[in-house]
Order: sequence, then structure tokens, then C-alpha cells
Amino acid sequence: MAITTLDQAIAGMQPHRWFFKAVSPSIPSGRPISPWTLGGIPGAGGVLTSLAGSILSAPQPGQLPFVNPSSGNSYLARFTGEAGIGGKYLLCDRLWHNGGFAAVTTPQTINSPTWPARDIDGATAGKGVFLGLEYNATGAANAPVITVSYNNSAGASGRVGVNAFATAASSPQCSFYPIGLQAGDLGVQSVQTLTFSLVPTANSCNLVAYRVIASLEITGSYVGSSIDLVTGGMPQIWNDSVLFPIFIPAQAAAVNLTGGYTVTQG
Repeated sequence: MAITTLDQAIAGMQPHRWFFKAVSPSIPSGRPISPWTLGGIPGAGGVLTSLAGSILSAPQPGQLPFVNPSSGNSYLARFTGEAGIGGKYLLCDRLWHNGGFAAVTTPQTINSPTWPARDIDGATAGKGVFLGLEYNATGAANAPVITVSYNNSAGASGRVGVNAFATAASSPQCSFYPIGLQAGDLGVQSVQTLTFSLVPTANSCNLVAYRVIASLEITGSYVGSSIDLVTGGMPQIWNDSVLFPIFIPAQAAAVNLTGGYTVTQG
């Protein structure tokens, strides 16, 4: 069953869920932040020490609370946020993550498992699923190029992506570097290897497979913003989603992040 009327959407509204995170030290301008491993509300999420990693389903420590509907579907009804600086929030579903990278510059074999059925089509092919390298501790005093080999959402192998934004030396905890896709690709189905051009700090980072559900612009310091059923397009949130925010700062700063979301179910 799908929600097709405003009355159904109103009847299915669930409680608003909040997040509060303080990010310090300063994050370089324009480079995304993932507060997954920080304390606050919700509490810190965990990372793995396995290169193959693990698929994720709710509930998980660190995720924004989400409960599957007793029947029907879930849709994003409202997404709110403010921050100490301008920027943009992304509300994302975390499908998989790993860890345990060694301090080497040779390719490290991952061979990830099949994603959960939560790509843009509610399938396992990986359409709309992206990769990001997330720092769970301060990185080495260098700025490596990150190279990932992967299969795309059509199942083609031997695809190669590198970090979409330049990395920073001594990347602080919470730094999140999206991995670009090869031309024509619509998403990632699986990950085979990861290679650093410069030696990283061992176990300081992990790969994350994620899908962006919605975005929200923050125009200035502590200027709140929101989207709703109409302005957000009411995207569906699949059962067992592991929701978390990413913030893209407009300037370099330590920053307080506040926001939340509401779903309607039916």
C-alpha cells in the first residue's frame, strides 16, 4: 500500500527524530562531514575492523532512530536542520561499512557482500548507491589519492573511482570523502579493492556505501531550514534503513550540527 493523499500522509505521521553533534577541530571548507563516530544525540556509531565489512540494517548504534511500519511504506515527511555555519545537509541511508585498512600503498582486497535491497529502486543492484571514505580518527600528515575498484549497478566489473574532493593532510575525525564514479555509472554494486597513493594511518578510516535520500540547504549561521512533503518530494525510506546525516560546510570551522526528520507511514 502507498500513501496517495494528504489525509493519509497526515494520519501516518510519526514522532520527529533529532540529532545534535559538535564537530571539532575545524573541518576544511567544502569537504563533507560524517558525524557517525561522534558522541551526542544519537550516541557514537561503531566501525569494523574487517575489510569485507558488513551490511547494515536498523537498529544500529549511531543511526537516527527508525522503526519499520507495521504495514505499508515509510516516506520522508519533513527534514530540518541548522548549523553554526552555512552549508548543506544530506540525509542518507548507510547500507554497508568496513574498516581495518593497513598503512600501505598497495591495493587492499575488500570484495564486499551483496548490498541490502535499499538502492534507489529498493533492490540490491546498487543504483544510486555511492561510496565515501570516512575518517574515524585523525589521518596521517599527508593528502592521499583514494582509488577504489568496483562493479557498477549494471554489474560491469573493473570500474575505477577516485576521491571527488581533494583530501587534506591530517584529515580530522568525521572527514568524509565521496568516491567519484566512472563515466556513465549510476551507482556501485560491490567494492573489490581500495588503494592509497600515500601511506595512511592504519585503521583511521573506513569505506561506507550509502544512498542520499534528501538534501537541505543552510544559508547562514544558525539559520534554520526545512523541507516537507511537497518541497522534499516525499521519497520512500525502505524498511530497515540506517539513517545518518552528512554535512557539507561552506567554510572551515568547528561546528555544531542540529536537525532531525519526520516520516509518515501507511
